[in-house]
Amino acid sequence: MGNQVELLVNLQVVDQQLRERTEAIEALRQGLAEIEREFAGQRTLLETCRAERAEFEARRRDLEGTLNDEESKMKDRRMRLNRIRNEKEASAVRREIEVGKEGNQKIEEDLMVVFEALDVVNARESELQRDYDAIEARRAEQQVKVDSEIATLSAGLDEARRRRDELAADIDAGLRRQYEAIFIRRRGLAVVEVRGGTCQGCHIRVAPQLSNEIQRNQRVIVCPNCHRILFARNETSATA
Repeated sequence: MGNQVELLVNLQVVDQQLRERTEAIEALRQGLAEIEREFAGQRTLLETCRAERAEFEARRRDLEGTLNDEESKMKDRRMRLNRIRNEKEASAVRREIEVGKEGNQKIEEDLMVVFEALDVVNARESELQRDYDAIEARRAEQQVKVDSEIATLSAGLDEARRRRDELAADIDAGLRRQYEAIFIRRRGLAVVEVRGGTCQGCHIRVAPQLSNEIQRNQRVIVCPNCHRILFARNETSATA
């Protein structure tokens, strides 16, 4: 085939390898980003649960402190009641004791509600922690795997880019720009074979006269339908 078209065919092979490796690397990174989002989401849930537990524990401490203070006051009232000889004063203290009992009962009820809530939130935190640990382990394992696969894929990129630069340097600048635009537009397939009079890119038959001209490989011809660059194989074609 004509030298320029042959170079384009070879360039496309390298570009397809570069594209495939680059897309594979990006897919690996996207997969890692997805598990990072999952990990961050789980961490947020766990931190929210911990904050909720901390609020309940603070409430528990407040109630327990208040109850201890009130029970100390109740003890003082009972001791004072034992010393009082005036019935009127004794009646007032007894009333204080009754009111204090009612208040303490309400505090104890509030404490029970807090203890029950703590049981629930502690159980939820344990479950969230287990899920967090599992995701963290999977994340670490995935990171190692992705790093290894990316290293393998990246190993040949520099050599492929060097080879591409060598090929591109021998191709007419205008033709190279045309090829690169088609390569992007046609998602990695800019140069296609004409086989049996049919474009292998869009599978539409080309005119016999045009097909005959393509067989001679004397100039760059594009498919009238898909606008890809066409080439024809022959026995002297060593590469495609």
